[in-house]
Amino acid sequence: MLNPQQVEAEIIRLSNMLEDRVSDFTRVIRAAAVAEAEYKRSFAVAMIQVIESHTGTRMTVAEREARVELLTADNHRDYLVAQAVAKSVKESLNALDSQIRALQTLAANHRHMQ
Repeated sequence: MLNPQQVEAEIIRLSNMLEDRVSDFTRVIRAAAVAEAEYKRSFAVAMIQVIESHTGTRMTVAEREARVELLTADNHRDYLVAQAVAKSVKESLNALDSQIRALQTLAANHRHMQ
């Protein structure tokens, strides 16, 4: 069991980690937003290209979307990866926050026991 000084030191350590992780989250959520914007733009451009290049050709919606997906696959992948990274950092923020709250509860219990 941790003594009160160890609990306090651990809260400080985790708080510093949380602060760093918030900075990381700001960076990766911005990167995810940029990746999303780039993907949506490339999707729109590709859709226009597919429609213009196949004017007069009968094509189902699924065929048109498949052609667009082929043209935008790299941007789509980048967008999905950026989202996954942001989600991962967000989860680590939540985990650190939970650990800090648990230690704060432990610190409160120490104070009540004295």
